[in-house]
Amino acid sequence: MCQVDDMPGMGLFSKLKKKEELRETLKEEPEKEEPKEESKPEPKPKPKKEEPKADAKEGDTPKNGAYFVSTHPDGGWQVKKAGAQKALKRFKTKAEAEEYAKTVAENQGTNVVRKKKDGKIQKKH
Repeated sequence: MCQVDDMPGMGLFSKLKKKEELRETLKEEPEKEEPKEESKPEPKPKPKKEEPKADAKEGDTPKNGAYFVSTHPDGGWQVKKAGAQKALKRFKTKAEAEEYAKTVAENQGTNVVRKKKDGKIQKKH
C-alpha cells in the first residue's frame, strides 16, 4: 500500500485530503490501544547505617569522608582520606599536615582524625 507521506511533490493540504480519501475507501477504524497494566516496583528496604566506633582504626572506619593525619612509612606525616591507600600529601611536621587536613576537610564538609606516632587516635575534629 502506498503511504501518503512518501508521495513527492504533494503539499500538506493535498496529503491530508489524500489520507482522508484512503480512509474512506478502506473504511479503516482507528486502532484502539489496550490499557496496559502498570506494575509498580516494590520499594527496596534501605540498609541500616552502622554507627562508627569510638576506638575505630583507619581501616575499620566507614567511608564517611574523614581525613586522617598519620605517620608516613618513609618518615614524616601524611594526610589520607578514609579508605584510601595512597596519601593525599606528605609533610615534614605534624602541624603542617594538620593544617592542610583541616582546610581540605572544611572544603569537603568532613572532619579530621589525628593519630599519634603509635597509630592510636589522638583527636577527632
